[in-house]
Amino acid sequence: MIVEPDYRQHRIEVTAVLDGDRWNADVMIRRTLSPDKPLHDRVSCYKLSAAHTEQAGMLWARRFIDSRLYLDG
Repeated sequence: MIVEPDYRQHRIEVTAVLDGDRWNADVMIRRTLSPDKPLHDRVSCYKLSAAHTEQAGMLWARRFIDSRLYLDG
């Protein structure tokens, strides 16, 4: 599990999940100090190792947050 406690006022948690012989990532994104419901998504990475999967999931989450901030203005 990888945790980014404060990325642009969001907390990111990434966990690798085995799916057959490959790994996918469960990503949880929460806005810091907000009562809003967290976003939970499974990212299809199909990586061979859990460490690579967690890094790919973290990259996906950061890009997701950046795109939301860009669209919100």
